[in-house]
Amino acid sequence: MKAKKRSGRVAFVLCLAVMPVFFIPILMMLLGSFKTQGEALRMDLSLPEKFMLDNYRHVIETGNILRGYKNSLIITVAAVALVIVLGSMAGIVISRRNDKKVNAVYYYFIFGLTATMQLVTTYFLLLKLHMLESYLGVIMVFTAINLPFAVMTFASFVTGIPREIDEAAIIDGCSTLQMFFKVLIPIMKPAVITNLIIAAISVWNNFQVPLYLMSSSSRTTIPMMVYNFYGLYARDWQYVFAAIVFTVLPIVVLYLCLQKYIVEGMTAGAVKG
Repeated sequence: MKAKKRSGRVAFVLCLAVMPVFFIPILMMLLGSFKTQGEALRMDLSLPEKFMLDNYRHVIETGNILRGYKNSLIITVAAVALVIVLGSMAGIVISRRNDKKVNAVYYYFIFGLTATMQLVTTYFLLLKLHMLESYLGVIMVFTAINLPFAVMTFASFVTGIPREIDEAAIIDGCSTLQMFFKVLIPIMKPAVITNLIIAAISVWNNFQVPLYLMSSSSRTTIPMMVYNFYGLYARDWQYVFAAIVFTVLPIVVLYLCLQKYIVEGMTAGAVKG
């Protein structure tokens, strides 16, 4: 018992020691976005002498942030929707059927968790399919990247849902799609929300895929906007910090709005009965 308490204290102390590694850069970025050029160059946690709200106005006017938001929203919303719909459907089929073919498909998706993306071959594949420099090509690539994890989590979650629910829905006259959207999806809400946030963060913050597969200036995403802004204002860190705040803000708001569902997803099935 004492050993467990001691190990718990050690883990708690280690967590406290690691937390500043995450919070200090965020606080430095937030404070730096309100500073003057000279104050931002110091890269410290001091408060600005005067909060420069004009930094954000300058970023909006010169950084094409709104265009980046539009492109990122189109790609993120479409990719996340496909990941949730396809991942949940595949997870339901895999968990409800137990034969060699379905197990082979499941392990195929699991292999996707360890396989690394090959940008060169993906580039030429999209080129042959005439999908390069298009929203559709990038959306399909992001869907393929995030689908293995979604299939794994949905298949594990559906395993805990009694089959009698499916049978009752069929007896009540539900079609396959009605059973999926009206019966199973509401039950899987914690898994849906968890995959929504994980996929949204992965797609929204990804810089490499749009850089190689959709480098058109009219379709640049938010991470690419920040990169271009950094190259243009390499010494004006106050503008770079403000641009990064614009990038992080939507994901933070999304997480704060849906965090209670993540907790439900993490604790689902922990208590029997």
